[in-house]
Amino acid sequence: MTAYCLIHGSGQGPEGWKLLVHELEQRGHSVLTPAFQISRTDEGLAWHAETIVQALDRSGLNRTDVVCVAHSASGMYLPIIAERWSPRGMVFLAAVVPRPGVSVIEQFRADPLMFNPAWVGQNPLEDKVALDFVYHDCPPDRIDWAMSTRLMFYAKRALEEPCPLRAWPVVSSTYIVSADDRTITPAWQRKAAREFLGVEPVELPGGHCPHVSRPEALADALEGIEK
Repeated sequence: MTAYCLIHGSGQGPEGWKLLVHELEQRGHSVLTPAFQISRTDEGLAWHAETIVQALDRSGLNRTDVVCVAHSASGMYLPIIAERWSPRGMVFLAAVVPRPGVSVIEQFRADPLMFNPAWVGQNPLEDKVALDFVYHDCPPDRIDWAMSTRLMFYAKRALEEPCPLRAWPVVSSTYIVSADDRTITPAWQRKAAREFLGVEPVELPGGHCPHVSRPEALADALEGIEK
């Protein structure tokens, strides 16, 4: 079975993975949900990536069993983690894909299609914003719980500094697109998969957080990648 390292994004903490964790464990997989040090916004990409690398080291997991799944903004750390720790695979889940030598801010300026214009500058800690842009497709009985998992991890320095990679790590890459995402545009997600990763994306219906809205379908997709 696979060991999944689920890496949270900038607007939701590790608790947000709960439904997916349950689904994966029910299927016999093991799961790690490490946390970034969200107060350290003065630290850069490599420093925050190292937080996850250290969690993987402490886990005792075998690298050949591990697939790292990065959601949303945590995609900018994923290839740095993979370069340092060499998991079996990495999955970008409705996530940013960094480019070596370029910052995420520079990527966005060069390609404004990256983010939904209505999303730019919004604060997901505001209830209406979260409901309109992040959890709009979630079942009503999950909304209160989903809202309780929110956090704000605006890693300013990491967003502004160039990605330190000189070359892409030699680790299998996959992209899962959220077809109705209202934050990172689905068109950009598909483009990132094909042009940056050189893969055909896996596509799920729904919004930015399929681990909340449709964990069973997401677990199916993750298992399908491994076949």
